[in-house]
Amino acid sequence: MKNLFKSKTSYEILDLLTQNQGKSFYLSEISSRLGKDPANITRELNKLLKEEVIKVISKGNKKYYGLNSNFNSAKELINLFNKNRTNDFKNKFETEWLLAEELKNTDPFFYQIFANCFVDEFASPGGRAYRKVVSIHKKYNLWFYYDKNDAHEVGENLVDKFEKNPGFMDRVNKEIVKHSDKLRQYTSKLPQDNLEKLSDKELWNLYKGHENAHTEYYQWGWIPVAADMFSNNLTSRGEKILKSLDASDKNIGQYLAVLTQPVNLSLLAIEENELIKIGIKVQEDKEQLNLFRELFRRFKEEEVKKFDLYAHSPEYEEKFEEKVRQLKGKIRKDILDDLENHYTKYFYTKFLFTEEQGVYSFEHYLKALVRLVSNDNNLVKTFSEKEAKRKRDLAERELLIKKLKIEGGLLKFFNAWGDFMVTKIYRRYAQIFAIYRMVPVLTEIGKRLGLNLKEVKFMTSEEIYNGLSGGVLNKGEIRGRVNFCVYYTDKNEHLFYSGEEAKKIVKYIERDEIKEVSEIKGQCGARGYAKGIVRIVNVVKDMEKMKAGDILVSISTQPDLLPAMKKAAAFITDQGGVTSHAAIVAREINTPCVIGTKIATKVLKDGDEVEVDADKGTVKILKKN
Repeated sequence: MKNLFKSKTSYEILDLLTQNQGKSFYLSEISSRLGKDPANITRELNKLLKEEVIKVISKGNKKYYGLNSNFNSAKELINLFNKNRTNDFKNKFETEWLLAEELKNTDPFFYQIFANCFVDEFASPGGRAYRKVVSIHKKYNLWFYYDKNDAHEVGENLVDKFEKNPGFMDRVNKEIVKHSDKLRQYTSKLPQDNLEKLSDKELWNLYKGHENAHTEYYQWGWIPVAADMFSNNLTSRGEKILKSLDASDKNIGQYLAVLTQPVNLSLLAIEENELIKIGIKVQEDKEQLNLFRELFRRFKEEEVKKFDLYAHSPEYEEKFEEKVRQLKGKIRKDILDDLENHYTKYFYTKFLFTEEQGVYSFEHYLKALVRLVSNDNNLVKTFSEKEAKRKRDLAERELLIKKLKIEGGLLKFFNAWGDFMVTKIYRRYAQIFAIYRMVPVLTEIGKRLGLNLKEVKFMTSEEIYNGLSGGVLNKGEIRGRVNFCVYYTDKNEHLFYSGEEAKKIVKYIERDEIKEVSEIKGQCGARGYAKGIVRIVNVVKDMEKMKAGDILVSISTQPDLLPAMKKAAAFITDQGGVTSHAAIVAREINTPCVIGTKIATKVLKDGDEVEVDADKGTVKILKKN
């Protein structure tokens, strides 16, 4: 259809006018709606006027343009555009969509970076890009989808590449670290104040520099995820390899969990170990230890009862924060310095992935230290036991490698697979830091464009560039996206849809309701067995529901849910592969974990009783609440 016209702009003008028969628009309105330069619009309007396809009406000093209903082929033109729009919608959205992720705190500013990368840049180095990606945004809630067959093919392509050349997996891990460091280094230099002194061009360059670094990061960082999260491609290939080594079906899940155990510690484990070492210093000083424990005892016995607070509720944490401030002037200087260094290294990790999450305060880490030294009487022993368990796990892995005679390229394959878990957390920390550091830049862009921070996050890069360079900006359209919109991207288009168009798209995407089941199937994230009461925990506020021994069920876990995870007898997630946050934490704290069930949070409810057999990747529903 577009080939019938001399330019894409003329096509878009006629598309607008045929959708709005009987209406007319002045030049800047057309320019704003199409997001194009007025000079380009004027040129194409004059051509269409010459062909008598459109008409112009002068009102005062303004000229209004509309479709010429007296044009000989006006009816055929309207029908042709209507048909083309219908076909265009079907081609884009009439497919079997696979829900990739549901995220409770994510905005289009962040989402567009990886969505655009997946269709534009992911073929290099992965070998194959996604054909199309679509997302639904309701304020800061996000659901994004792949074409199901497309996601499977991307995963198979990567896994084929892994098996043929395990050295490529090693390179992926190295490049993830390299580009994570590059992203962190770039954003660490971003100015955080006095941005009003920058020119519009300088501000745009800061924005674009981050976008470029983050896109390069995703070209490598998403490879392990794409290989296993959506169709279990890597897990299935690993199972096939183990069968070829004569592993029995009943042992394959356990063997995979053992063989993919990472040799190196993740940043999650490193962060926890650093806090334990500070706690050991406290416990070695009786005066300091008594100071911490007495404060914690009085808080639980007096403050909690006085205000009738629930553990981990916002009110509880706020009162506890007030209490621990009393310690700051009494803590030994070297201990205080260690804790302040710890805070400086990790305070931003709460920023998942919007300003609504905020960052951790120093008191957050002081609370964690008070809890740690008060609830564990011998941190030296705890740390030693952790190290001993880790050595046993690695020794078990070595024995299995010898038993199955895994060597050469195959050994490299499983080693690199395990390292995917380590680099996953490494890249995540760099990414959170980068997004946190971009807030002042986005805020300043908003001030100059007359938009607030959230509204800026619902703009495309092209719109931000046009706005900063004096181009036309449709603020009404941008503001209308915040409550509800759809973002679609393929190799030709990166588009927001809102209003009725977005509602129409959602009907193509959303799946039917899930039927009742008695058993849920997923993957083994970490071995073990547990039985307990379900608690759905997706955001920090949900943590107050958790009691020791409960089964934590989540769409996908994040670092800010760690306190609740440590109480759980097992984890169950809708999303994620063996490199997911839940699987990594589960292995490090020795908790059974079933990942990638796709339906757990939709089927299970708070109070249900379940049996988790993580070795088999199954969850049996024993009793519905």
